[in-house]
Amino acid sequence: MGSILNEVKKIIKQIKEEGLEINNTKEINNVISTFKISELNLDEEEKDIATYYNENIGNWYARQNLEKNHYRFLESFIIHKVGEVLYFHSKETMTSRKFVIWSQDCIAAIQFLSRENKNIMNVFIRSSDTVNLLLADYLFGCKLLKRVLEEFNIKSNKDDIVTFFTTSSHWYLKDIHTVNKIINEKT
Repeated sequence: MGSILNEVKKIIKQIKEEGLEINNTKEINNVISTFKISELNLDEEEKDIATYYNENIGNWYARQNLEKNHYRFLESFIIHKVGEVLYFHSKETMTSRKFVIWSQDCIAAIQFLSRENKNIMNVFIRSSDTVNLLLADYLFGCKLLKRVLEEFNIKSNKDDIVTFFTTSSHWYLKDIHTVNKIINEKT
């Protein structure tokens, strides 16, 4: 089982054990998850997620199809922002702290930082349905770092990371049977 899937299952269980009920959900707040990209095989992670999602949650293809335009927007926006800052602020280099975008969607902000031996993608999530959406968001964020590095011909490093900061990690009370199925599996 992949790292992304394990992390999301851990959060789902934590919500069940520690979460508070609000607005027909059960939630925990201020969840931080970090993935070291060199330790992930994103193709295998996606295969594991797709199989798991299809068997336990719903239709992975339908979920990806629903999110594709949002992800395309965020990818285009961060690539545009890096290019814009480099073009209009010629004194800036790839080490700028200005490579940040804002959105009113659940993924509220993304910041890219490139340092000598480490590239960092910070993804700020306002709210996430942890059962139905967080797997897709985590996978997207990890792929996004690789995409930005590729676009700007930036060397990847063994210490490259993507960190997700989620203000509200929740699942809907109506999904309790899916939650129980998920957390009762051997991990």
